[in-house]
Formats: sequence, C-alpha cells, structure tokens
Amino acid sequence: MLLRSLILTGTINGLFFILLLKSKPKNSDSDRILMLWMGIISLQLGFYYDNLSANPIFPGYLQLLGLSLPLINSPVLYFYIRSLSLGAFFKWKSILINLLPFLIFNCIAFSIHYTNTDYLYLKDGFPHFSSALNLEFSYSLTALLALIPGYYTILSFILLLRHQKRLPDNYSYTEKINLNWLKWIVISLLILFIGLFLFIKYGVRYGLVGYPNLFAVVGAILTIYVFFIGFCGLHQDAVFNANRSLQENLNEEDIIAVNYKNSGLSDEKADQIFMRLKLHMDKEKPFLKEDLSLAMLAGELGITANQLSQVINQKSGSNFFNFVNSYRVMAVKEKFKDPALAAYSILGIAYDSGFRSKSSFNKIFKETTGQTPLQCRKEVNF
Repeated sequence: MLLRSLILTGTINGLFFILLLKSKPKNSDSDRILMLWMGIISLQLGFYYDNLSANPIFPGYLQLLGLSLPLINSPVLYFYIRSLSLGAFFKWKSILINLLPFLIFNCIAFSIHYTNTDYLYLKDGFPHFSSALNLEFSYSLTALLALIPGYYTILSFILLLRHQKRLPDNYSYTEKINLNWLKWIVISLLILFIGLFLFIKYGVRYGLVGYPNLFAVVGAILTIYVFFIGFCGLHQDAVFNANRSLQENLNEEDIIAVNYKNSGLSDEKADQIFMRLKLHMDKEKPFLKEDLSLAMLAGELGITANQLSQVINQKSGSNFFNFVNSYRVMAVKEKFKDPALAAYSILGIAYDSGFRSKSSFNKIFKETTGQTPLQCRKEVNF
C-alpha cells in the first residue's frame, strides 16, 4: 500500500514538473524532450498504480500499451542526454526511428492477446503467458522490456563519456556542464535494468520475489528518478542555454571531433595565429571571462574553432581548458604579489581571475604549480 501511494505521488509530480518546465520563458529542445520523458514516465507510473490494484480500471489494450512504455522512455531519455551534450544539433525525427521496438513489441503482444485473451494477460503489472505458447518465446518477449532499455542506457553512458572527453577541447570550465548527475543516473538505470532482468528470469521463477512486490518496487524507484531528473533538469537547462549561442557557432564536426586535416593551416600560419593568440591573451585578457569557450575565443581572433584548437594543441602542447586556465593561474599568482590585494581572500582573487568554483580552482592551481593556493600566497609574501 505504501509503495503504491509512492507511485501515485510520482505520477502527480511528473505532471507537475511538466507544468514547471512549460512555464519557463523559453523552452529549448532539451526542455521539450524532458517534458516528453516526464509525460511517458507519468503514464508508466499510472499504469503500475492501476495494475497493482485489485480491480484495474484501464481496459486490456491500454494495459498492454502501458506495459511497453519502457521501450519509449529509454530512447527519449537517451535523446534528452543527446540534446544536452550536442546542443542545437538535434533532430526530432530521430526519435521516431527509435520507436520501432515499441511498435514491433505491441504488434506481437496485441496479436497474441486478441488471438486468445488467455494467451497473454496482465496481472500485478507483469505479463502472464499461456502454457500453450512456447516458453522461450514468452521469455524472449518479456526480456525485451529490460534489454531494449538496457541497450539505450549503454548508448547514453557512451554518449556522456564522449561529451565529458571533449569538454576540455571546447570549454575553459566544466562545472555544471559535465553532466555528472546524468552519468550517475544512467549507471543506476543500467544496474536497475540488469537487476530487473535477473529478477524476472530467476527471482520470480524460484519464488524469491513475487510479481506484485517486483513491479511495486520498480515503480517506487522510477518515482525517485522523476524527482531527481525533474529537479536537476529544471536547473540544467538554464546553465546550458547560456552556452547555446556559442554552440550554434560550431558545426557538428567541431563539437564531436577536431579534424585537423581540413583546417588548411600551414605550420607558418599556425605560428602566426599562435603569436596573435598570446598577444590577445596578454592584452585583452579574455581568460577573465568565466564562461570563455573555444568558439568565443576563435570569434574574437577571427578564425574558426577548428583552427584555434589545432593551434593550441600543436603550439602549446595542451588543450583549450589547460591553456586558458594556465593564464588564470598566472593572474592569481600576480595578484598574490600585489600589496593592494593583501586583504582579499584567496577565493575572491580566484573569481576575479576567471575561475568559477573553489573546487576547480584548487585542483587546477595545484596541478599547475605543485602548490596549494595558500602555500603559494605565503611563499610570495614571505
């Protein structure tokens, strides 16, 4: 009873998060995909809530559709992650292609159910098959409900790793755009799908867990995801949209990979750009902008992001992230020497030098200088 009440709470909160997202002044692609995911999850939780009751209200065909909703919500979650990591380069028609498993599953399930209602029926949120049907076929059809979402979860994890790997080549900061929170959600989802598959395959067969408890627990866990993804999604979009204009200046090849072969830069030209870059960094101090990106700096120099990335990597032996932050570290060290700033806190100086957070500043400073900021300041003022 408690778990069923929790599932109802998740259903209501999913719809509430949709209203909150809809009320934002301007919705991005990621907003709309998250609203779609919330809607599907709310329907799925509503299906669990109804089917776990003694007398379900939904008719048989709606129950069958409810059973197959995991085949939709997992691709939608994947495309939500894709929209966050690739920004503007998202095509809605891609979702339609990935609905094929949902359509195929329902074609098979409906044909079995309406051939003979005893062949396939739902109870406690779980499909039950007649002994007249092949046992392996029944298990294979049921396994799709765990394997297909598991497949998209693995794709999501790979996409997140690729996103995090390319951040240092495109941004001078990684806070709030590294999508670590989504990575842990994806990992936990993968564990959930594996556990669900094993429960279905072995737990129920050997009486370790009953069907009502199994799907009541799954519904309760999904409720937790609704709270967490909804809350993080509301804040994540505002942060990411701040960089949307920057991402629109990059083509998809620039974001996914840096292709030096097509940059058209000779070694001599690269040297000239690198000299211009260093002069620009010393004179204009663009590194003081905490949201400085590869696209922004390339625009200031009048070159492409691809060319700038090549120059930084080849001439400085570093990536964009380390290159920019080395200037920020030098700025901090210079300010440590300034008597007029003696009363300033270390963190205040770090923020004035372009850093966005205390944790990233301490880490980058120690990696660059081999000292903590406090040790360096004491040494400078000794």
